Amino acid sequence: MNFWERVDDLLERKDKNKKALAKEAGFDPSNISKGIKNGNIPAADTALKIANILGVSVEFLVTGTEINENLNVSKFYLLYQKYQNIFNMLEAMSLEKQKKIMQIVELCKEIDVL
Repeated sequence: MNFWERVDDLLERKDKNKKALAKEAGFDPSNISKGIKNGNIPAADTALKIANILGVSVEFLVTGTEINENLNVSKFYLLYQKYQNIFNMLEAMSLEKQKKIMQIVELCKEIDVL
């Protein structure tokens, strides 16, 4: 995953679009399209504005990892990526089935299976 793919993913989770991001960061939305097309990472000041708006570090947007342990967003994001299929299946289930799954997980914890 590259810089702009991570931006897209975070925008989707925050229910924002690129145009709103560009407006909030103070740059032309066409710069995003150009960056995606050319595979470019924006200038440091623009990348910093984008990262701040999305609540992550520039490092996370560039590399997908985080050195600063205080920023839990990237940790949860990486876990989400790893287990995305499971989350999607759980989301598609009824609330009743989700509760049953959680009961099974709790039972497994009690008998030290997990």
